[in-house]
Amino acid sequence: MKDDNLKVVLPNHLRGRSLDTKVIPMLCHLKTTLNHLVELKGDASLLKQWEKRSYRAYCLGEIQDLIVESYPEEWPEIVKEHILSKDVNDLGASCIDIYLVAYVTETFGVGKDVFIDYVKSAGISTKDNTASAIWKVGKADGIYLGLLNGDGSIRDINFFRQWTKTEFVL
Repeated sequence: MKDDNLKVVLPNHLRGRSLDTKVIPMLCHLKTTLNHLVELKGDASLLKQWEKRSYRAYCLGEIQDLIVESYPEEWPEIVKEHILSKDVNDLGASCIDIYLVAYVTETFGVGKDVFIDYVKSAGISTKDNTASAIWKVGKADGIYLGLLNGDGSIRDINFFRQWTKTEFVL
């Protein structure tokens, strides 16, 4: 999904939503939350507290019936379409962390250390553990959804173009 000749220049905000606030997640991955939600037959009230945070971050209540009734291999596409349909201000930390990982990787360079330095210099947090949690959740969820590569760089450039409402540059 990535043409090396095409690039998207990611802005330091997501359609007006700041990347510096409300980006610290609970250390819980989307895939774990979805699997447990289905095991619970869609009863979100039985999710663990950290899973509920992931559930709210992706506004999964709006698509949980579709998730429960579909196959696991369909979940990433369902969630991606849902993300694109949402006002970014309604999305929580875990979801926005995907964008933050992509933004830092594409703008400042690849790697966890580069990411941690950015989190500190941007004033998001002074703590390595917090920066590491943002990195882990954003990267893991981004990889699960097919949006990011293992190094945090963009895999699905079309998704980011749609999400940011920007155009390709050569």
